[in-house]
Amino acid sequence: MPNPLLDRAADLGGTLLGRLQGLRLPGVGTASAKDDPVTAARRWRVVTVLVPADRVGSGEDLPAPLAALGTLIEVRVTPAPGDKGTEVAARYRADSSEEEIGRLRAALRTAKQLLEVGEVLRMDPRPHGERAQTPAGRLLDGVVADAKKEGVL
Repeated sequence: MPNPLLDRAADLGGTLLGRLQGLRLPGVGTASAKDDPVTAARRWRVVTVLVPADRVGSGEDLPAPLAALGTLIEVRVTPAPGDKGTEVAARYRADSSEEEIGRLRAALRTAKQLLEVGEVLRMDPRPHGERAQTPAGRLLDGVVADAKKEGVL
């Protein structure tokens, strides 16, 4: 039988966790934490892929997730330091919102998986079925859904 008190506690816990995930402390983490939102939005987002630069492509032959963003983004492909693959960097050409930046970060991670593995690894649907709809289960589902934007739990 559903317990409304536990349901409300799970919802509040999920909200609190979501806010804590977005918390950025000045001087901690990336340099963009110190920048104003407009400057931070113009930064390059970068992934390193363990493939040669000629396999990454450019323009229309980029991996599908990046190609889907089309002319909204600019992409830079360079050799990674120490001969350790290729760096794929992307940023929006114009000002972008937090949601758009999250979409770009997700596209970069998906492109990395496609280039290195050939497929996108997914947690959903789970092979063992659905997670039980307990307060903790709902909280975990919410955190996993939000992690797609930031790439962290």
